[in-house]
Amino acid sequence: MQRIGTSLQLSASDLVGYLNCRHLTSLDRSVADGALKKPSVWDPLLDILWERGSIHEQNYIDHLRKAGHDIVEIHGGGIDQAIADQTFQAMRAGAEIIVQGAFLREGWGGRTDVLRRVSIPSDLGDWSYEVTDTKLARETKGGAILQLCLYSDLVSTVQGRMPEYMHVVTPWSNFEPQTFRIADYGAYYRKVKRGLEQSLTDNTIEDTYPDPKQHCDICRWYWDCDARRRQDDHLCLVAGITKVQINELKRRGIGTMAELAEVPLPLAWKPDRGAAKSYERIREQARVQIQGRTTGRPVYETLPLAPGFGLTRLPFPSAGDVFLDLEGDPFVGDGGFEYLFGCVFTSADGTQTYKADWALSREDEKRRGLLARLEGRGMGARVQVNSGHQS
Repeated sequence: MQRIGTSLQLSASDLVGYLNCRHLTSLDRSVADGALKKPSVWDPLLDILWERGSIHEQNYIDHLRKAGHDIVEIHGGGIDQAIADQTFQAMRAGAEIIVQGAFLREGWGGRTDVLRRVSIPSDLGDWSYEVTDTKLARETKGGAILQLCLYSDLVSTVQGRMPEYMHVVTPWSNFEPQTFRIADYGAYYRKVKRGLEQSLTDNTIEDTYPDPKQHCDICRWYWDCDARRRQDDHLCLVAGITKVQINELKRRGIGTMAELAEVPLPLAWKPDRGAAKSYERIREQARVQIQGRTTGRPVYETLPLAPGFGLTRLPFPSAGDVFLDLEGDPFVGDGGFEYLFGCVFTSADGTQTYKADWALSREDEKRRGLLARLEGRGMGARVQVNSGHQS
């Protein structure tokens, strides 16, 4: 989101951000207006994902080039009218593949990974273009669909017709695109887009609150929002609490973790949603956390054993038990790499033996995994497995 003169320039990330969190839109609006400074955050995991995304995109372009397709690349960073004009000229000339096409229309801008020519007439001639995007996720999520819808909408303003399909290329797919019919998602896209535009038409910034969202994991505003929630002693800080329970408690005038910890037990009221026991449980959780915060040390309370529940469901220990631990790196190659297979064996006299099998290649990985399974079966053992992925 950028302020250009008196207008806001929006992008696909603004659209996805609005879908995920209204507070994010409010913060970005404040940055565009100069009221806030954009936070500078370094996240090595996000850097790795960005790098892998760039590699995946380049691999797809190389795949198209090796297949004999004619490719026109639009160079230059950012989006300005000169780059948008280059894209228009390439489309009007009928380029088969256009990489990094740029579009600017009615306050919206975007750069497409790949535009592919299709034999459907448009204002350009006997051809038109459809958008293909490269994504790392195996499952195409709602945000990616909205992004593709926006890009297709921008393409339509140039060629005079909305593309019929949009495409996503994911890793481990042999570069075979997933295809989506735009008309199936068009109404939802227009609703979200209109909602964002309307929320920005008012000169006053919407008063929103940083309620925790799934998007927080990758949001540059995470630390600011987390600090605000901790300052307010927000109910979301209670371990295991749900959104339904938070809303129920707020309706009853309980808005902080400290207030929840003081709720009398048993409950004097019946919750509109959920069982009373679940609210008593989070009340006790809040009490323990408040106690830990007050004393400055970790506090825990053990629960009574419940037969048939939790760890009591495990079989009794046996001398034949094998404990298997897998260590891996999800960012090695395609699909990650399991590089260490560690097994602990307990003999009849109680002696424990640890065996480590390191995998330094794909062949080693397959062989070590097979051996680990065979060793467990050969001993007639029950195998306890722990799979850990460390980046």
